[in-house]
Order: sequence, then C-alpha cells, then structure tokens
Amino acid sequence: MNMETVKELMRQAGWGFLATSDGEKVGVRPMGGWAWFGSQLWCATAADSDKVAQLRKVPYAEYCFCDAEGRHTRIAGKCTISTDNAEKLKLFQAVPQLKNYISDPASPEYEVIKLTPQRVRIMAGTDLQYEEIKIN
Repeated sequence: MNMETVKELMRQAGWGFLATSDGEKVGVRPMGGWAWFGSQLWCATAADSDKVAQLRKVPYAEYCFCDAEGRHTRIAGKCTISTDNAEKLKLFQAVPQLKNYISDPASPEYEVIKLTPQRVRIMAGTDLQYEEIKIN
C-alpha cells in the first residue's frame, strides 16, 4: 500500500478525527474540511477552538479516518496554524462544503491547520496489523 491508498480511504470516509493535546488534556473531534496540498494535510478550523489552543502549546496532532468496515488510517505529524489569507482561500476553494460554515475566507475567525506527516499507518486487512506507509 502507499499514500494513494491512504488518500482513497480518506476520500471514502469523508470525515476524520483529529486528536490534539496541550500536554494535560486531550481532545478528539470530527473534522470534515480537509485537503492535501503537496505533502501536507490542511484542515479548516475556528481560530478560537480548543484544538488551536492545544496546537499552539503542543504543535503535534494525529488524524484518523475510518470507514464503515473498520479499515482506517492514522496520520501523525507536526502542525502549524496559518492565518495567511491566500492559504485560507486556497483551502476554502478546494473544499466546497466550507461555504456552509465560512462566509468570508479572509475572516480572522477562520484558520488553517497544516499537518506535515511524520508517520502514516493504515490497517486495511483482516489481520488487524498496521502497515507503515512511506511518506512521499
């Protein structure tokens, strides 16, 4: 398997779960406004969210996507928060559903989490074993 297999599973699942921590508390939440740009996984978020506060303290997260059969992928890595209007617009244009939540992509209430994968695993077989995926 490879990154294309991972991305196809993500497309099929649609929504993923993003886990963050501030070193004391952990948060996991469903996230749907995501897209790949090069080797980074970007996702939309509200500037005042708990995840942004946690990522400012501990800039590392893990994203998990799971389908109805239990096949899943885990993507973990360092994160940065972007307030750059060009990057916000790029994600806004790439993910049509964001128009349901964000009226103005230049709004300071909207930010982008940019995750650079350091570890990608997939469990897609019946043996319940993770396969490490080479990061492109």
